[in-house]
Amino acid sequence: MLPYVLIHGAGDTGQSWQQVSAHLRHPFLAVDLPGRNDKPGDLDSLTVSDFARSVVDDMNAAAIDRAVIVGHSLAGLTLVTLAELIPERIDHLVFVNSVVPPHGKGNFDVVGAHVRQMVDTYGVGADKRSLHPEALRHHHCNDLDEAQTREVMQGGVSEARKPLHRPISLTGLRQHPIPCTWILGTIDLAVPPDTQRHSIANLEGCGCPVQIIEIEAGHLITHSRPKALAELLDAVDQVRETVP
Repeated sequence: MLPYVLIHGAGDTGQSWQQVSAHLRHPFLAVDLPGRNDKPGDLDSLTVSDFARSVVDDMNAAAIDRAVIVGHSLAGLTLVTLAELIPERIDHLVFVNSVVPPHGKGNFDVVGAHVRQMVDTYGVGADKRSLHPEALRHHHCNDLDEAQTREVMQGGVSEARKPLHRPISLTGLRQHPIPCTWILGTIDLAVPPDTQRHSIANLEGCGCPVQIIEIEAGHLITHSRPKALAELLDAVDQVRETVP
C-alpha cells in the first residue's frame, strides 16, 4: 500500500489534513510547506519550486520512495512541479478543489478576476497577504458551520506572494504524463467548478488520464466532509461515480 503525501493549500498548514487523516487507511505524510510552523522561509522570496523541493526533502526524510501525491487548492501548482522534479516517484496525482493554469501562466491568470472581486468587496487581511476574514467566510466556508468556520479562521497563516503570481511549467507532465484524479467540490465558491474543469482540461492537454470525482462540498472539503474525502482517497483508482 503506497503512502499518501498530503500537501495543504494557501494560507494553511499540514494541520489542515488532520480530520481527513483520522479516517485514512493508507499510510500518509502531511507536510508543512516552507514559511510556516517549523519550516523556515522568506514569504517574499519563496517560489513553487521551493515548495516542491521541500516536499521532496520531506519524502526523503521519511524514506518514501514512491507515493500518491495529494494536493488541495493552490497545492495543484506544487503537484505539477513535482511531476517535473520526481516523476519516477509519483504513482498518482490527486487534485482536490485545485488550480492548474495553462503552461506558462500563473494562478492569478486563472482566478485573478475572482480574487480581485473578493478584494474589491471585502478588502484584504491585516497582514496584507491574506484574504479578508469575511471573504474567507463567504467563499471558503460556505458549507461549514460556525464552529468549523472559527477553526479555519484561527488556523490560517500568511502566504508567500510569488506562488500566487509566477507562471507555472507543465513540462514535467508533458514529458511524463501521470494518472490523475480530480476531486471537484460542486459548491466550491473559492475555485468554482467551471474554473476547476478548465484546469482538468490543462492536465488532459498534457496527455494525463484524469478521473473526475464530483462531491457536494465547498472549497474546504477537508473540514466539511473529511470522512468522505478520506474514503475517496483510499479508493482513488476505483471510484468514478458522483458522490451525493
